[in-house]
Amino acid sequence: MKRREGFVIALLLLLALALAACGTTPQVDQLVPTLEAAAQQVAPTVQAAAEELAPTLQAAATELGPTVDAVVEAGAATVAAAATSMAETPEATEAPPTEEPAPTEEMAMAGEEECAETYDGETITVYQAAGLTGPLAQILGDGFITGSNAAVERINAAGGVCGVMLELRLEDSQYDPEQEVAIYERYRAENPLMHLTYGSGAAIVLKDRVIEDKIPHITAGLNDEAFYIPRNGYTFGTGPIYSDQFAGFVGWLQDNWEEVKPAEAGDEIVVGVIGWANAFGAGATTPAALAYLEERGITVLPLESQEVSPTADVTGQLQNLLANGANVIWAQSLSFGPAQVIGTLRALGAWDSVIASGVNWSMNTDVVNILGENAALMDGYYGIVPNYWWNDTDNPGIQMALEDFEAAGLPEAKKDIGYLLSYGQMFAVANILRHAMNTVGFEGLTGQTVFEAMQDMGTIDAGGMATMNAAGEDRAPNMAQIRQVQFGDDGTAEFVVVEDFFELPDTRPPAE
Repeated sequence: MKRREGFVIALLLLLALALAACGTTPQVDQLVPTLEAAAQQVAPTVQAAAEELAPTLQAAATELGPTVDAVVEAGAATVAAAATSMAETPEATEAPPTEEPAPTEEMAMAGEEECAETYDGETITVYQAAGLTGPLAQILGDGFITGSNAAVERINAAGGVCGVMLELRLEDSQYDPEQEVAIYERYRAENPLMHLTYGSGAAIVLKDRVIEDKIPHITAGLNDEAFYIPRNGYTFGTGPIYSDQFAGFVGWLQDNWEEVKPAEAGDEIVVGVIGWANAFGAGATTPAALAYLEERGITVLPLESQEVSPTADVTGQLQNLLANGANVIWAQSLSFGPAQVIGTLRALGAWDSVIASGVNWSMNTDVVNILGENAALMDGYYGIVPNYWWNDTDNPGIQMALEDFEAAGLPEAKKDIGYLLSYGQMFAVANILRHAMNTVGFEGLTGQTVFEAMQDMGTIDAGGMATMNAAGEDRAPNMAQIRQVQFGDDGTAEFVVVEDFFELPDTRPPAE
C-alpha cells in the first residue's frame, strides 16, 4: 500500500510544486481519505502550503506570472498547473478524410494547386481567437500562436498565396465563450473571409452566428452538435468529432481484444469514461456513440465527471468505474486531467488490469511534462491521433515543422499538439484561399465564396500532416491513428503507432 500512496503523493507534490512556481493558489483540501492519509505522512510542509492556497482558481488566475517555460526553467517539471475551462478545446489536430487514403509523402504538397493568376501587393487577414493569457494559456502554452506564425512566415517567404501575403490577426479569448463571441463580433465588422478558433466553447456559441453571417469557422473544438446541428453549417473541424474518436477506439479494441487485453480483463469489454464537467468532457459519450457501441454488444458505464482543477481528486470516480467492472478507462480531458487519471489508476493498483486511453488532446506532450520525473507512469497509455506526429520525420510536412521549430530555438517540451495543429492549419487555409481565387479571383473573395471553395475541394490538405473534410454535409475528417505511449531505454516517451490511419464510425447526431 505504501507504494500506491507513493504514486499519489508524487503526483500531488508535482502539481503543488508547479502551482507554487506559477504563483497560483488553488485549494487542495478535498482529497479523499487515501490521499489525505498519504499527505499526512509527507510532512507539515505540504499541509501548510495547501492551507495558504486561495479559495478559487479564478482568483489564482490573476496571479499567474511565469509562463510554462519559466516553470520549466525553474525546475517545476515543465508544468503549468492552472485551472482551465478549456474543457472544450480542442482538440487537436486532424486526419485524412473518410473516402480518402491517409496522407503520404507523395500527397504532402498535393493541395498546392497552380495559381491561375497572381495578385502581388495584396494582403489577406486571417482572423484567430485563442488563449494568450489566463489559466488555460498557462497550461497549453503558446503552441497555437508559434505554430501559426511559423507557417505564415514560411508561406509568405515562398511568395504567399498566388502572390497575396497572409497577415495574422489574433485576439486573446482566454478560451472563454463570452469573449469568443465578443471577438467574433469585432472581426465580423471587418468582413473576414474565415474565422479560426480552438475550443468547443467557441464552436458551440458561434455555430449559428457563422451560418447567419456566411463566414466559414474552422475550429479544433470537435463538438458534434456544433458541426452537424443544423446540417450544412459553416463550422468545420480540424479533427474527427470526439464521439467518432471514442466509438472508433472502442470498436478497434473489440476487434483486437485478444491481442491487447490485460491478463485480468476477461472476455467482455466494459468501458468507463471520466471527463471534465463541461461540454468537452461530455463530448465522447453522445447518444449516437453509445448506440453504436451498444449494437456491438459493448457496455459503457454512466459518465463520471471530474472537476476542472489541477488539484482534483478522481479516486472516487475511478473506484466506482472499477467496482462496476470497467476494464477500459477513457479520459475525456487534457493536460492535468489525464495525468490525474493515470496517477490514480497507478495508485489504485489497477493499471495492469485495464486499458487506459483517451481523446486526442490527452495524447499530448503536456501530460508527459506534468508527470515529470514520474512520466513513465504513462507507459502503455493509448490515444487517438488524427495527424502525423513529431516523430514521423519522413513526412514532408513534419520536416517543415521541425525545421521551423528548430530555427526558432524552441525547447523540446514545446513539441506539442498545439504547434502541429496550427502549423498545418495555416497550409489548409492557404490551399482554400488559392482554390477560391482560382475560382472567383481576388476581388470575388467573400466568406460565402470561400465556403463554396471548401465544399468544391471536399478534401483539404493541411501541410501533408493532416486533412480536413468539407464534402457535402461532412464537416470533420473521420480518419485517425491509434498510438501508444512507450518509454525507451533512455527514459524518453515515444508515441508509437499501433494502428495506422483507419476509418472511424460515423456518430454525427441526427439532423434536426
